Amino acid sequence: MIVVDEDVDPFNLPQVMWALSTKMNPSGDLITVPNMPVLELAPQANTPGVTDKLIIDATTPAAPDQRGNYGNQVRDLPEMGEWITKLQQLAKK
Repeated sequence: MIVVDEDVDPFNLPQVMWALSTKMNPSGDLITVPNMPVLELAPQANTPGVTDKLIIDATTPAAPDQRGNYGNQVRDLPEMGEWITKLQQLAKK
């Protein structure tokens, strides 16, 4: 599970990736929850029906965290739409 702030749309992948890349610190923002139930046929389970889960905290760090300012979200450049169209045309060839 990835936890984000209220200003990040959890259904918007670029916004979630931005939160992960700017707000998440692997040394303290990864929480492993051991021995959680899953389908018995889940391929990642060493023991059928049991595996560990991961919670990723991609929220704005709170004091006393001193990693910087996270208030300015990155926006697409105006020419991004043009580049996407070019890339889509190249992919069709």
